[in-house]
Amino acid sequence: MRHFQLPGPFEWIDIPAGPVTLEAGGYVPESAAFDVAGFTISQYPVTNAQFAAFVDDGGYDRPAWWSVTGWGFRERHGWTQPRFWGQRDYNGADCPVVGVSWFEASAFCRWLGDRTGREITLPTEQQWQRAAQGDDGREFPWGSAEPTAALCNWSREIDDTTPVTLYPDGASAYGVMDMSGNVWEWCLTGWESGIADLDSREVRLLRGGSWSSDSPISLRAAHRSAIDPNVRLAPDYRHHATVGFRVVCL
Repeated sequence: MRHFQLPGPFEWIDIPAGPVTLEAGGYVPESAAFDVAGFTISQYPVTNAQFAAFVDDGGYDRPAWWSVTGWGFRERHGWTQPRFWGQRDYNGADCPVVGVSWFEASAFCRWLGDRTGREITLPTEQQWQRAAQGDDGREFPWGSAEPTAALCNWSREIDDTTPVTLYPDGASAYGVMDMSGNVWEWCLTGWESGIADLDSREVRLLRGGSWSSDSPISLRAAHRSAIDPNVRLAPDYRHHATVGFRVVCL
């Protein structure tokens, strides 16, 4: 394994194999159980400081890190950094990176995998839910209690992203943090097909809710949402300041 370390905070959390039950929607016509193999997930969402390492290492200049479709968008729209990179409100070093498309998040994964000698991807939605929900089918990552300002960043209490270490009491059973609130998180899974094709132009799953979520429903560990990553709504539409991502290692 190559010696490479992202800026902190960064830790890997091992998640054991086990089942998850997905609610109906998209490629899951009815609620269904899935067996999830063991995997390792980042304890926190990817931060601005960590994404800066990708930017500084020529991440937007190397087609090798990108899918064919993603590189096409990067070229067409002239992306050289996340959408809100120069905006102070969302640029705290230990706050989650936002304003990144699904394709930028996937490129970061390829880059990090190359630098570390590991197989790194976005989580599938099954992996994400397994890390958030654990073995006891909990309603929220921390348990059954309704979300509060002490457990996660939601309902515009702060109206901005927050440091990824700020809510230890909101951690999942495995110690994975910020899985509810702060930022929605891109998943690898396609909404229509359920597969993980990097060049498929389908809607992708989002999980976890964000700092602007005003209903506990979107913060539930089993809640499924989706968004089109294909930049169809505006020349540089990269999904607001509410969407980030975390990574898994297989």
